[in-house]
Amino acid sequence: MAGGTANPLPIDGVVGKLTPQQQSSLKDMWREFLQLIDSAPKEGSGGVSEVQVVDEKAPGNSIPKDDNAKERMKAEQETRDAKAAFAEYGSLRFLESYWRFIAMDDPDNIMLRFLRARKWSTSAGVAMLAACIKWRMGSDVEDIFRKGEEGMQGAEGFIKQMEIGKTYTQGTDHYGRPVIYIHVAKHRTFDQSAKALEDFVLFQMESVRCLFADAVDKVVMVFDMTGFGIRNIDWRCILFIVKCLEAYYPESLNVMLIHNAPWVFQGIWKLLGPMLDPVVRNKISMTKSTDDLVVHVPKKHLVKELGGENAWKWEYPPIVPGENAPQSDTEGRKKALAARDAIIAEYLEITRQWINSDDPLVEKKRQRVVNLMKAQYYELDPFIRGRGAYHRHGNIVGNGLVTFDYPTVAGERAEGEWECLGYSGCREQVLLNAEKLEKEIKELQGSASS
Repeated sequence: MAGGTANPLPIDGVVGKLTPQQQSSLKDMWREFLQLIDSAPKEGSGGVSEVQVVDEKAPGNSIPKDDNAKERMKAEQETRDAKAAFAEYGSLRFLESYWRFIAMDDPDNIMLRFLRARKWSTSAGVAMLAACIKWRMGSDVEDIFRKGEEGMQGAEGFIKQMEIGKTYTQGTDHYGRPVIYIHVAKHRTFDQSAKALEDFVLFQMESVRCLFADAVDKVVMVFDMTGFGIRNIDWRCILFIVKCLEAYYPESLNVMLIHNAPWVFQGIWKLLGPMLDPVVRNKISMTKSTDDLVVHVPKKHLVKELGGENAWKWEYPPIVPGENAPQSDTEGRKKALAARDAIIAEYLEITRQWINSDDPLVEKKRQRVVNLMKAQYYELDPFIRGRGAYHRHGNIVGNGLVTFDYPTVAGERAEGEWECLGYSGCREQVLLNAEKLEKEIKELQGSASS
């Protein structure tokens, strides 16, 4: 269905906007999650379970067409994966991967993503999260995360996909969500290996997370189908992206706009539509005109080739030799990781108290640690995350701020053509938040003792 109405930012079900029942569900999820970790062996067996492979010749053969059957199949698989995660990797390795996944985020935000994705069922949410962490450990996500583009440039076709501008993130929608453009006609199945393609998709997913600012945690995806033909069909890639959106980065898609699809796509949609998770399927909209697109993306932000006023064009910024040099600073990395571990330990201790308490003092202590955790992550990041195009373009500032440039068609700069987001969550602000909370904690403690 074309057009529609742009979705505003959520007003409940997210951090800071929870109903009493949602708050209770969040605590229950933390309780189950920590119980699962406490009961698991610290070290795993090291065995590797079978990996589900997408059949690219007969897409969807293993996927039920009935939505209820799909839900049951996912729940069963996630429960099996959750159990296997601890048996294979142990709780120590699991937690290390979990905290890499959290990165600069509020841990509650990640928990709520999985809770919402599983309709507020805590057991299902925990199973889904554990299955996701297992997948991250078994799919080289953390290695791709660490290497960055400099470390991945030797992978067949990895950099080429960036150089041709197959996909990029540029600008925001009406509510500050990053807009991802995918020019489908530039994709050729055999331009890169299947592994390089999946690694490329994962690197983009991880990179875009750095472009979330303030209360934003979803993206707008524009699939530009202009010039699309049979040669561009890649079932394995399509189903992998869908799987990522459904299971590995849940609740991260605001809307997917299939733009300017030719008639041949109608037959493909008849096959693809029933295979999709109903939540993802309901977020897909077919668009034909610029007017359809500007419902979601301001015309000043929309790229010129799709009818917008933004003359910005993707140019791949070359890798700067040594841009990952901080990773070689053994002492600096060790110190930053030790600081991170100390904050995590403090967070877990106060979270265990918070689960069984309604004391506002405990709540404030936990909020303070979250702010310190966010601030410290920006110090740690250069030691554990490889740099990429969005760092070199200046979109990722490095302290939580995000910038986008919107040049005019004439090439002249004017007011409103440069955007800086993320002030409320940048390192400097969260440190001020932590300082303010520390004062409030002392005041509450003083009142209690008097």
